[in-house]
Amino acid sequence: MPKLGIEFDEEAQKKLEVPLGKRELYPSVGKYVAEVLREHGVTIAWGVPGGHIWHFVDAISRIGIKLIIFGHEQNAVYAAEGYSQVTQKPAVAFGTVGPGTGNAFSPMQQAFLSNTPIVFLAGGIEQEHDHLYNTIQESIAAEFFTHVCKWAQRVFYPWSVKQFMTRGFRIATSAPMGPVAFELGIDCLFMKDEAREHYWGGFFPQHADWLPNWRQEDTQKPISAGADPAAIEKAAKAIMEAKKPFIILGDYAAWDQAGPELEEFINLTKIPFNTRRLGRAAVSEKHPLHHRGFPKFRSEFDMMIPVGLKVGFFDGYAGGWPESIQIAPCNDYVWTYVNTKASLVGNTKVVMKQLNDCIKKNGYKVSPEREEWAKRCQKSLADATEKRAAKAYKYGPDHPRYKSRDMLHFGYMSQIIREVNEEMYDSAVRVSIDGYTMSDFVMPYLQFTRPGSCITANDQAGVGHGVGQAIGAAVGDLENGSRIPFLALMGDSGMMNAAMDIHVAVMYKLPIVYLVTNNCGWMPGMKYPWYGPNWDILGEQDVFGNKWMGVTMMGEERPIDTRFDKLAEVFGGKGMVCNRSEKFKAQLKEAYNIAEKQGPVIMNCIMDQHLVNKAVIGPVYSLMYAHIPWEELPMRGKHSRRSTLKGWFPELKDLPQMPIFDSWEPLQAEEFGYEPKDDLFK
Repeated sequence: MPKLGIEFDEEAQKKLEVPLGKRELYPSVGKYVAEVLREHGVTIAWGVPGGHIWHFVDAISRIGIKLIIFGHEQNAVYAAEGYSQVTQKPAVAFGTVGPGTGNAFSPMQQAFLSNTPIVFLAGGIEQEHDHLYNTIQESIAAEFFTHVCKWAQRVFYPWSVKQFMTRGFRIATSAPMGPVAFELGIDCLFMKDEAREHYWGGFFPQHADWLPNWRQEDTQKPISAGADPAAIEKAAKAIMEAKKPFIILGDYAAWDQAGPELEEFINLTKIPFNTRRLGRAAVSEKHPLHHRGFPKFRSEFDMMIPVGLKVGFFDGYAGGWPESIQIAPCNDYVWTYVNTKASLVGNTKVVMKQLNDCIKKNGYKVSPEREEWAKRCQKSLADATEKRAAKAYKYGPDHPRYKSRDMLHFGYMSQIIREVNEEMYDSAVRVSIDGYTMSDFVMPYLQFTRPGSCITANDQAGVGHGVGQAIGAAVGDLENGSRIPFLALMGDSGMMNAAMDIHVAVMYKLPIVYLVTNNCGWMPGMKYPWYGPNWDILGEQDVFGNKWMGVTMMGEERPIDTRFDKLAEVFGGKGMVCNRSEKFKAQLKEAYNIAEKQGPVIMNCIMDQHLVNKAVIGPVYSLMYAHIPWEELPMRGKHSRRSTLKGWFPELKDLPQMPIFDSWEPLQAEEFGYEPKDDLFK
């Protein structure tokens, strides 16, 4: 056990000639904060220190909790998110008043959307200067965090700290989980305990409304509850009577650590399943009944069973779903737009055990028809896996474009990642997704075997999170005794947003591979369907190759020669350039070996700019680009608008059929309409 600061060591205090509190602030708010964190099992705190918060940051360290310090609060909170998702424990982050808390807003919003339990400790100004804007770093963090937290509280009195923070841990870890924030301003930090004597006539004790270890040995555990027994009976009967049911495992399958109970349920019922986001590998994706995505015959489903799933935008708000059994961690996760036979609300682990016990108690048996359904889905996965591999290899070293050019295809890269992860680590590599184009290609190829392995921006759909998430996840794995490398799939824009804190990963020699899919900017491939190869529909001042103030413009992109690999070397890590398909597999294996033994690697992968996330040429983006005049649209954009918006623009129906292009296919010369001004774009 680390040596404690004397403020936490009562035996050492007895030996002092002058008692604590005579020459220093004691007891302090920092002491109270640190004691609550220790009581809740916190071992690491993530953040950036500052003058308004040294009181409690120093105390956190002096009680034995490790501080991991970043250059930017954004990355610190993203690290806390990654750590929490890997360990399934609440995480603690901190930032000073004003710029510190402002920098933390975006990752706190993401934690809110990903239901990640983060306790954020913020600095604060003196109350007497509220809304005068004449003091240093004025902000009221509790007010601007209110929108993105389950609870945001401004704390004024030292005797409120322990009960507020204890309540905060309970709120953060209660479904739907999410972040809480405490603003501990300098009024609170500088106040002596004697002030209680003058507040309500000394009515309040040193810690108002607080008990140590209030749930005794269970204080650090989330509060769990089960579903209504009658609903369990109803659901079990319906599930066993269904002929072609399907399960989707969402985030709470992982958060509630329900893997063993879910696997037993799947084995008992012979129901095929797929997995989403953090729920991937809540049951291993090598399980014989796992199906990546949906089978092509999903219209035959006669029952859907979402388990701890946020059924929203990415699920089409359950459009086309059959009758469902909703298994949800709380009422907020029971979706009113789903045709529901039964809703089972409670901790996923508890509810699944209830279902399993009910099925066994009633002697339910799987029908021959269900057995055939399971076999059909198994064949569907085998066929799809083989087809995906064949498609990826089509764009590998033997493809004319990638044989003659120094660039990689996203699809081929995705297949190789799958193969290397399996060959080297039995698919136990955790992955964060922080690149928009890559996210579309790689998701069907990734295979996971450990819960909490697919770490994303969730509904935030932002960029820049992967740098911090990788650090937090890697530290979480190290705490659990694993040095299996973490793979952070970064886009170049995510790197531009957050890369400087890779120095933290290097400092701690973390086993991380930052694989950068470098295609020169913010989805530059979208210029081919919507802008033209030279960004031609933009104003003259922004068109590629034109001059503005003596500088040659590049539209909305950046130079391909941004050397992310050199950045690794600046920090003391290892960098490599990857631009040849025939070398990529060996390079990825080398990167994993280096990361596992020495520390972080940045792979600067030069990608084919022609390729886009298929959503870019789908109905949503067609709406986003509906303002562009038809005659100015490139060929692929015309095809997308004609196919997806013909109901919106009736005149489009008079045009010949124009099928949407394949997002995997590089452009052909005839599609350009005019010559690109740079060879890279051709």
